[in-house]
Amino acid sequence: MSTSRPGPEARSREPIPVVLVSAEGQEKEKDKGAPLRFYALLIFFGTLLGTLLGAVADLGEATQTIERFQEILNPPPKLCVVGSDTILGLDLKLSLDWKREFEDRHRVNVDIQAIGSGNGVRRAAEGGCAHVLAMSEPMSRNQQQTLQNANVQVQCAAPVGYDVIAFVTDINNRIPSLQYRDLTRILDGRVENWSALDRRQNRPVTIWARPGSGTTAHILTHFTPPYTGDTTNNFPPTANYAFCYNNEECLNQTLATPGSLYWVGVAWMRTKPPRYLRVLPILAGDERPINPLEDKFTLEEYPSLLVRPLYLYVVVGPDMTPEQAQLARDFLTYARSLNGQSQLEQRGYITYFDAAADVPIELPPAFVPDPSTGRAPVCLG
Repeated sequence: MSTSRPGPEARSREPIPVVLVSAEGQEKEKDKGAPLRFYALLIFFGTLLGTLLGAVADLGEATQTIERFQEILNPPPKLCVVGSDTILGLDLKLSLDWKREFEDRHRVNVDIQAIGSGNGVRRAAEGGCAHVLAMSEPMSRNQQQTLQNANVQVQCAAPVGYDVIAFVTDINNRIPSLQYRDLTRILDGRVENWSALDRRQNRPVTIWARPGSGTTAHILTHFTPPYTGDTTNNFPPTANYAFCYNNEECLNQTLATPGSLYWVGVAWMRTKPPRYLRVLPILAGDERPINPLEDKFTLEEYPSLLVRPLYLYVVVGPDMTPEQAQLARDFLTYARSLNGQSQLEQRGYITYFDAAADVPIELPPAFVPDPSTGRAPVCLG
């Protein structure tokens, strides 16, 4: 018996099985696909974001490269601020505060050189890079003449604050205080041994000093005239002077040498560990001895000759560009502004806003205040 198979036509007419899916089942199928689509989108946007961030980073690097290249081709002008270690010393950080804020406001590279007041004048006279002179003493007539002979003009001159001078000794010196009148006797050599002031202290006096320093010039000019301390040959020959060349070295030598005496600005001393600072309070007449490191210290109680104004001078030499000259004037203006004075006060100085009535301000003739108005020109022209 033969069995015949259905042909293609017959097979095609067979019903196709249909699987019915409920509405609930359809929603479940959709839910299975949703995470896959979410992850796909997440990957896509993550890849896109990475590409964009890479492009931005590349653009930022390219911008920085272009800026560096432009600075190489057209570097910012250099402004040299040189002079007093009392004002510019890096330990105090005042000059760094001024430099940072001034550079943020101007396209300029401020170069700070704390080489001493007298040395700053000499650098300007010799044609070195010196646009702003910082001095912890007033510029003398001889210094003004030296600059004039070198065709260097003083275009601006003004006080920017005050510093207080204190006397320190080695930590084993038990002299309780110094009579104001004894300072001159020590500095000019009439007192050669501490036993002359206290019989228990049988040690020779060694006076440490920095030639060319504004602080040194201030002390010797007022206590041992006609000596000024400008050079190592301009010290009282009868006293035992030893020479050091920055405050750090001088303080180290003072601490290491029994019987030492050294003078230094209070603002700088405040940066050092108190236990190593043996300050000799100054006793004037019948008043109590005054230690200028005390929290209750006031200018009115301290000898006025030990409170000194701090000055900035703008000097213009033959090689100075008009742009540098304007930046130098701007720097002086900034230092005397509220922001500049706030930085100065934070570092332990006294602002020029708090001028002490009995501390004289000495300026070149062109910058002396007008008696009728009391106003003084800060810059000429």
